[in-house]
Amino acid sequence: MNNKTHSDTETLPARHPGSDEGRGGQGKPSVLLENVSLCYRRSANFFLSRNRNLRKNKGFWALRDVDLTIYEGETLGVIGRNGSGKSTISMIISGSLKPDSGTVTVNGRVQLLALGIGFRPTMTGRENVMISGCILGLSRREMKAKMKEIEEFAELGDFFDEPVKIYSAGMRSRLGFAVSTAVNPDILILDEVMTTGDAAFRRKANKRMEEMRARTKTVIIVSHNPGQLREQCSRVVWLEKGHLVMDGGAGEVLPVYEEFCRNPGKWRLENNNLLLRP
Repeated sequence: MNNKTHSDTETLPARHPGSDEGRGGQGKPSVLLENVSLCYRRSANFFLSRNRNLRKNKGFWALRDVDLTIYEGETLGVIGRNGSGKSTISMIISGSLKPDSGTVTVNGRVQLLALGIGFRPTMTGRENVMISGCILGLSRREMKAKMKEIEEFAELGDFFDEPVKIYSAGMRSRLGFAVSTAVNPDILILDEVMTTGDAAFRRKANKRMEEMRARTKTVIIVSHNPGQLREQCSRVVWLEKGHLVMDGGAGEVLPVYEEFCRNPGKWRLENNNLLLRP
């Protein structure tokens, strides 16, 4: 793998190791990222190819030297501002992207659920459920057996047999969550999908995630919403400009993140050990 160098000297919050609060250190690792970096070329050509040689030194660093271990049975939150690397890290864990450097170890089957990804808009909800299951390696017989459960959980009514292109964001989120959890992945990644939909569905979704944790499944929730992560996660990692800034219990990380967001410039000045990008 190619190592990248750059001369960006923007100041960032210092890396804060946090405490062991909220970490599932008693379980086995489900995901291990070691010194992971990924650089996007500032050109549309990057998105037309997965060839890592197209990424140039003058590109945008989506992730930089990230070390992270996620354990079985954890519900981990990933928070950060726009452009912090949240979606990039979820795509790397799912295998949709390959890092430029570092190693990624994933133990188990991963399902990534992100708004706008995975559904064919001209097909019905029912048809998309069948296709999603086949992509994940389930047979048509297995998906037919799960269809009623998925239809009832998604609460789409007659829209279940209508094209997905007419669905609202909340309807797509409910359908995606119902499919993703019904196929029983070992690692479920929810990328900004649980911020839509009504409160009753979110409560039902939280209950299903609790059931997954009880079966020693791993859930990763990517969000910009501290309230959501405070409610659903015991451990949170904070990303800023591609760097992992803080890792610890939700009650420890989220107040610091919220303070930073209120006035980033003031926060940096008040904290002595500023991290300079190399």
